Amino acid sequence: SFFVKGADAGNAWRTVRRDATKHRSPNAGWPEAAMAGALGLALAGPRSYDGVMVDDAFMGEGGHRDAESAYIRRALKLYRVAD
Repeated sequence: SFFVKGADAGNAWRTVRRDATKHRSPNAGWPEAAMAGALGLALAGPRSYDGVMVDDAFMGEGGHRDAESAYIRRALKLYRVAD
């Protein structure tokens, strides 16, 4: 996240340490928490799967819970840099 404008590497690391294990998947929580922290978003959380509500915890403390197009562009840039 050092190479993507608006991404916060320190917050990504703090969010991973705090939130990665909140995810129901032992593997998916790590990259999701890192992305949430890097971009200042709150990801995951309550959502619907095939009409069934799932009450999962949010990852990240970001005040933004709707990933607007600017966040999606930054996430894709961060993904490309990390790949």
